[in-house]
Amino acid sequence: MARRAALLLLLLAVSAAAAAAGRKEKAGEKVCDKGWECSGSRFCCNETISDYFKAYQFEELFAHRNDPQAHAPGFWDYQAFITAAALFEPRGFGTTGGKEMGMREVAAFLGHVGAKTSCGYHEAPGGETAWGLCYNHELSPSQSYCDDSNEFYP
Repeated sequence: MARRAALLLLLLAVSAAAAAAGRKEKAGEKVCDKGWECSGSRFCCNETISDYFKAYQFEELFAHRNDPQAHAPGFWDYQAFITAAALFEPRGFGTTGGKEMGMREVAAFLGHVGAKTSCGYHEAPGGETAWGLCYNHELSPSQSYCDDSNEFYP
């Protein structure tokens, strides 16, 4: 009888934990977990970047990043972007203001990064912007962007 009660208690605890895993309360605020991509934040209750920005779109947007003429072939890929973005999704990157606002934020970020890392030129196949993510470092850095004293956004 004690063994059966312990098993029932264990079963109830496991099902309660499974139900709480998806949504939790944190200081009166709802927080959600969506696995490895976004967890422990109210922003994770919204759609995550991989819900609306897919690998084929990344490939189309940065079609020439792995060409032999690119200066960092093989460096940039969709999964690396999603993995890096996952660090900031719980803080609201691409997960606030609804799907359309998230899409705009990610598009603005990728547009900026693509323009700053482009090795395209006006007559390049596909145009200048098709050659985004060509470099993996700044060519002429004029300043240091890192703040060693800031642990939240280093």
